[in-house]
Amino acid sequence: MARPSEGLKKMSIRNKIMGALLLVLSFFAAASFYQYERLQHSNQRLGLVNNLFMPFSRQVAQIQSHLQTLSDDMRRLYFSSQPQQDNPVISRMARDLYPFVIQKKMARAAELLGQLSSQEESVKELSWRLQQIQEQFEAFMKSREKVDFEKHLEEIGNGLVLISKRAEDECQKITLSVQKEAKENLITSMFLATAVLLLGGAAAWLSYRTLNPLPELISRLKKISDGDLDQTIKVESHSQDEIAVLAREYNRMLTTLKERDRQIHQQQKELVRSERLAAVGELSAEIVHEIRNPLNSISLNIDWLENELKTVNPEVKETLSALSAEICRLNEITERHLARARVGVENTKMTSVNDLIQEIVSFDKGAEDRVEIKTSLWPEDLFVRGDRARLKQAFVNVVKNAKEAMPRGGTLEVKTELKNNTTRIMFKDSGCGMSASVRKKSFTPFFTTKTQGTGIGLSLTRQVVEELNGTIECESEVGRGTSFLFQFPV
Repeated sequence: MARPSEGLKKMSIRNKIMGALLLVLSFFAAASFYQYERLQHSNQRLGLVNNLFMPFSRQVAQIQSHLQTLSDDMRRLYFSSQPQQDNPVISRMARDLYPFVIQKKMARAAELLGQLSSQEESVKELSWRLQQIQEQFEAFMKSREKVDFEKHLEEIGNGLVLISKRAEDECQKITLSVQKEAKENLITSMFLATAVLLLGGAAAWLSYRTLNPLPELISRLKKISDGDLDQTIKVESHSQDEIAVLAREYNRMLTTLKERDRQIHQQQKELVRSERLAAVGELSAEIVHEIRNPLNSISLNIDWLENELKTVNPEVKETLSALSAEICRLNEITERHLARARVGVENTKMTSVNDLIQEIVSFDKGAEDRVEIKTSLWPEDLFVRGDRARLKQAFVNVVKNAKEAMPRGGTLEVKTELKNNTTRIMFKDSGCGMSASVRKKSFTPFFTTKTQGTGIGLSLTRQVVEELNGTIECESEVGRGTSFLFQFPV
């Protein structure tokens, strides 16, 4: 089951922001509706006080006042030991007008109670007691004896006092209840306001967190336009919103740009190297051409001298023979340099690697140095498609450099093997090694650390290897020797 945080990460930006906004608005609406209902309830309770109990209390007070006046007149006119003979008008008021007013007041009070008698238990009780008082008043008005008169009057008075007190108690109860509700509403309002603020803050934080990568993305794009490609953006792996997708595509684009930039730089280096090698080739061909002409002339003259001086001193003949040998050696040197500079021509001949290594090792055995060459050849013969002479020259250059790196002697290991459908030839010496900076420039034309070096041996070796669709790698560490790995497709 997916966790809520994972579901949130998979939501789109629009859904996140709209969801947060709707959540805040919904909570705010619910809080407002709740407060409205609470206020309506308080207003309804206060309405009972203002529209019912207070007018009802006034009616009861007026009834008590009129009843007191009526009772006084009735006692004086009818139930006194010496009844007074008042004006007939006053007697009629006592008999007809006051009861009418009192009944009207009671009817008004009953009408007030009847408006809410179905909603409040206290109102029902007051209605019931008021109805009893009305019945007692009717009995009071029918009294012909003083005892009955006083009895009904006392019951009516007590009933009026009771309902008046009940109305006052209800007013006080409702007032206290509304005051309590007001305090609770204040606390609730503060709580709801705090909750709304927290939700709003959470929504703002979510929006900020969601949109925060945009300024960083813009800043990094500006840096990329200035040429700085090291501007990768960190992205949460589970996030699936538009910003995360954009950041991933940005990182992928940046990786592609880096790779293309690396390829462009590599191609530029290859172009510069090719131009240098081409210049070396042209220069070598021109130098060789200029040298071979005088050498041919000298060789012809020496041959003529040998024919002309057949009977001369043997020492002269030996000298002429030595000159001829040196001229032949110079021709071989110039031919070798011309072969180095010559652009490779596709050759479909197969060259045996093991035979070539054995030939180089056998030729080198007569050298006067203290370098021991150890070989570890693949049991089965390995072949490379290409010119044998050029491949031999590439291997010889590496062997020559290895021996020069071990002036006091050492060991050169030569190993051939077949791995991953690739012919591999490794030369590893125990010489002084190279620093990282020197190793990086080892294949650069004209770069050399030797006092009498030309700096073109390894560059030509690399050119030969690449012409044969192979690769050459160099690994070296100061004090621990250097290794060259040739790899050719089978």
